[in-house]
Amino acid sequence: MIKLKVRDIEVKNKIGESQSFRVYHGEDENGQGVVIKVAANYDDNDKLAAEAGLVVSMQSFADKITGFETELNGGKKLSRYDLLFAKLETTFIEQSQGDRRINVFSVPETSIDKLTPLVKLSHETQIDARSSVWILGRLLKFYSMFELMTIDLDNKVPSYPSFSPSNFFIGPERHRLICYNFPNVEVDAIATDHIKAIASFILDWVVIEKDESEEQYLRFLKDLSANGRKKFKDAHMELYANVSGWWGFEYHPFTYRDRNTSIWKTIKED
Repeated sequence: MIKLKVRDIEVKNKIGESQSFRVYHGEDENGQGVVIKVAANYDDNDKLAAEAGLVVSMQSFADKITGFETELNGGKKLSRYDLLFAKLETTFIEQSQGDRRINVFSVPETSIDKLTPLVKLSHETQIDARSSVWILGRLLKFYSMFELMTIDLDNKVPSYPSFSPSNFFIGPERHRLICYNFPNVEVDAIATDHIKAIASFILDWVVIEKDESEEQYLRFLKDLSANGRKKFKDAHMELYANVSGWWGFEYHPFTYRDRNTSIWKTIKED
């Protein structure tokens, strides 16, 4: 079998596509799994260049937060925003691919073969309330990072990437959620609309049992989907203030069932 390589990076199976790019699994020269994004046409190069610039800004901000926290907390990393998105390893124009731009990403502190597209898993399964909480929390935290970046840059209003589950990988056993697709940020965007979309996504996925805490959580989700919040930070803090009273904070294995079935299964951390 002939293996397709681009600059010592082996291109493997396609995992997604849009009008502007194709996304592939790959492997670099050191055997590390990577995500390869290739512009669909030469005219789409600018979109991938803009994506690369955005991710570099995100990485710089996450590194800054990590630096502050390790200095103030005896070397401990607390926020770990860097775990929420893929790292840009390189970006280049490739002559052998019709001068199309290629962005190459690695995933932080896990291997790609342990990750699944979030949209695929949500289409195929349903999840219990406590599994949905950490997914919702990760999504709210990811978007709240853009509010902090706005403050850091002395901008007046935040800009958010549009939300779609197709932009994320999920690693259930280690509670990992990683953004690997970065659509253009929406300047002067309103957090409320994005929060509504995220809460509606979770509502369509979760199964709520007849339990007081779960029913309270359901009311919270419905409120978020109907009314949103002014800021992601507010929604994130409110979620975890409620979770403290509902279930407390402890590891809960990813608990799911295949859609149209009734048998629950778990995926536990190794």
